[in-house]
Amino acid sequence: MYDERGIRRVVNAGLLLAITLLLALTRIGFIPAPTPAGNATIAHIPAIVGGLLEGPLVGLIVGLGFGFASFTQATVPMFKDPLVAILPRLFIGVTAAYTYLALRQATKAQLKALLAVLLALLLYAAWRIYATPNEDGSQSVLIPVLIAVLGTALVAGLYLWLGKQDPRIVVVAMAAAVGSLTNTILVLGMASLRGYLSPAVALTIGITHGIPEVIIAAIIVIAVVAALRGLGQRKRSRVSQAPF
Repeated sequence: MYDERGIRRVVNAGLLLAITLLLALTRIGFIPAPTPAGNATIAHIPAIVGGLLEGPLVGLIVGLGFGFASFTQATVPMFKDPLVAILPRLFIGVTAAYTYLALRQATKAQLKALLAVLLALLLYAAWRIYATPNEDGSQSVLIPVLIAVLGTALVAGLYLWLGKQDPRIVVVAMAAAVGSLTNTILVLGMASLRGYLSPAVALTIGITHGIPEVIIAAIIVIAVVAALRGLGQRKRSRVSQAPF
């Protein structure tokens, strides 16, 4: 007898790994930015999706593919170090998957509290970017405004959805945010430990790159996971099951 679930996991892992390699090897998934990191990324999103759809093992495999591709395509010294480029990426899909598992029985009140924390984080990041002068002494306005507006819109939309529809959507968004932050925090933390970045520079990059990546990752992951697992089709008072 065929193990349909196992076959599905293998197929989805292969598909997500192929998407990851496409994003990384073609550089589509790396957005050039004038900072020591060199790029912001969306190439970590398939690892998050893999962890949520098929569990932590698939998330780890896809994350490994992302890390290896980042290492081979590195254009800045710190990503030529496998401890920076590869090791942290193993945990992207893993943390996303376990965050979902940890929150799947959360009440709506608990999820609303987490949404408030997320909004506070986004608004604080926007303020930090605005308050930190650029190298030429000017202040960034567009980026912090976009972060504040898009972050508020995302959290407000999730809050309204939580009151009317399937709360698993909110849990998926939280898991996506954790997966994205895992990539940012572990990569920059390792880069700092290895001496490629000072802690202050790593913090600045983490805010300017990491927060927009969180917003983008949450939006894309919600759309993909909801479409593939039929989330949001029925109103539920509690999260009843994981999507994998």
